[in-house]
Formats: sequence, C-alpha cells, structure tokens
Amino acid sequence: MGEGTKKKSGVCPFMKAPMEECYCRSLSSENIEKAYDFCSGDYKACAIFQNVFRAQDVVAAQVAKDSCPVIGLFTGSQRLLQMQARQELSLQVLELLESNPSARNMFRDFIYMLRNFCSVNDITLYILDGDNHLHQEIVGCQGDEVTELMVPKKLDCICGQVLEGDVPDQTLSRNDSGVYWTNDRTSLSQEAAQGLNACINTCCPEQKEGSLALLPVHYQGRTVGVVRINDPKADLFTRDDIRFLDGVCSALSVIVGRARAERNREYAEMIVDTLTSPIAVVDRDYVLRKINGEYLRWLGRTDADVHGRKMVEIVGETVFSQAYAPLLDRAFGGEQVKEKITMDFPDHPAISCSVRCLPHFDAEGSVDAVVIAFHSLE
Repeated sequence: MGEGTKKKSGVCPFMKAPMEECYCRSLSSENIEKAYDFCSGDYKACAIFQNVFRAQDVVAAQVAKDSCPVIGLFTGSQRLLQMQARQELSLQVLELLESNPSARNMFRDFIYMLRNFCSVNDITLYILDGDNHLHQEIVGCQGDEVTELMVPKKLDCICGQVLEGDVPDQTLSRNDSGVYWTNDRTSLSQEAAQGLNACINTCCPEQKEGSLALLPVHYQGRTVGVVRINDPKADLFTRDDIRFLDGVCSALSVIVGRARAERNREYAEMIVDTLTSPIAVVDRDYVLRKINGEYLRWLGRTDADVHGRKMVEIVGETVFSQAYAPLLDRAFGGEQVKEKITMDFPDHPAISCSVRCLPHFDAEGSVDAVVIAFHSLE
C-alpha cells in the first residue's frame, strides 16, 4: 500500500482531518490497524479508503441518519453503512458547533442527535453548572422526548461518582480516557447496580439487563460532565464503538466552554443594572447590548432609544472616533483599559471622567464584548 515511510502530510478526505489524526487509527479491525502501519499519507491513492471504505462514495453520500446505528457490531455492507452514518453524525456535530445557537440549546440538540444516530433507548447528559459542583444541568432523551432540569445538589448516583473523580468498581470496563462501560448489567456488583438505579432522569431503575456506557466530558483538565448511554440490548458496544463515542462526545467540551462564557456574560450584564455609576456593554461591532439607568440619564436617552444600536449613532462620529474607539479597540485587543478623559453629555458638559474598559472573553479566548464604565471625577 505504501512505501514504508509515514508522511501523513495530507488531509484525510474521509474525516476531513489531517492524516496524523487519521480515523483508521481508532478502528478495531486488526487488518485495518496493520494496514495503517504502512500508510504513506498519500490520501488520494489511499488503499484503505479505495479498497475498504470506498471513501469517495462515503464522503459524497447523503445518508439518512437512521440508515444504520453508529454503534454495534456490523460486517460487510452493513459496516459500510455504519461508517457512512458515523461520517454523517460527525458532520452534523460540526454544523451544530458552527451554527452558534445558545449553548444550552446545543446540549439538548447534541443529545437528541446522538440518541437518533445510536438508536438506543436512553441517553442522558449530566453537566456541572460552574465550578462549585453544587448544581447539575441534566438533559435526557428517552425515545423522542427530551427533558431538561436543574438539580441543586450533588448527585448520589454512579454518574456523580464519575463527576467527583471517584473510580467505579472493576465490574465496569474502563479505557485509558476514563470511559466506563458494560455489555451485561447482570454482571455488575451490587454497589454499581445501586449507583445506576439512583440516576435521575433515566430508565435505569426499570432495567436490570442490557448495556451501559459512561463517557466523561472534560473541560480545562477537569471532568465536568458525563454522558450515560443505556439500552436493554446486551453485547451492544465494541471497543471501536467506545472510541468513536468518546471522540464524538469531546465536542461537548466546546459547548461547555461556550455555556460558561454565556453565563459569565449574562452575569456581567446583570451586574450592570445594580451599579450606580454609568456603565454599558458593547459588542465587537460597537453595538450597545446593555446600558444601565445612570448611563442613560447621562446620555439623555431611554433604553428603547439606544439598545441594539451602534454607539457611533448615539454619541456622534466625532466623539466616538476621538474618545470611545481608541479605548474600546485596546480592550478588544485583550487589554484592561483605564484612562482619564473629558467628555460632553447633555446634562454634564465637559465632565472629567475616569473610564474603564474591561474585556469579556468567550470560550475560545477571544474578546466578544467590552464592559465600559464611567466614574465622575468632579
């Protein structure tokens, strides 16, 4: 197949990823793993894709999401259908991340999507709400119904153990990334079975048999969530399935980051209303997203006049370009800015102010908004 030298410099057309992350590495088939040792990195002539996957067909195919479950042991033509379904799921997850809706809605959409592609009975996500571990956001999907709730306490079930970093007993299999699973719930210890039956928003208590997987969600080096996949079918998961699910669920770490950034921004906006000094929140397009009453009074405007409008429309081109823009641009560059300037307001002509511009960072580390605060020096 290859010439013995691994180049891995191209982009894999099957998973749209660099060759060093080639999906062949995670397949359980012994033949595929041996074939990878000879991979030349020449993806246009990749014998694995041409002879095993028929990658050109896989990439081009518009596959119905229910054509074949993405988990379970399949061979022959069914295996190809499964790989097509995995490709489609991966692409839909990417589309979900790029569509940039509310992160909280993304949790719900992700779990519903995963349940449909897996064709299992029950999938539930447990996510820590912040760093205090006292609140959990739970998104569950049983059948076609998605439920969401917040639990104001630590979880006493087996998922709570995973969130706390406790290792469940050895009757559950575990891989190197911390995924726990079993294909036979009847083989679990009494302690593990009780931990499962304590789960919230699940079919676990009604089921004594079947398969189970617990996939941790990591964010900034910490376990912040668990995806629990539960089904009455025994012998459901292969090691290949576990690797694939672990990879797909890694997208949740991105959603967690966005959700926390959303909360921080919402918190910053709530704080705006409680302060007596003039203060506002401005986005990267210089649009006023939040203005408190004191700043409105200084401007001589109402909230309906200014909310959602660009700052330049409110203060004028000259004032914006000379006073606001230089400070905001520095803050959007990540700098915490504090300057003394003189500004004109309808009821405060030529007032001397201390102006602070505080950048707000999103989950990717980029500044998505600036909090601008004024303090009269007179």
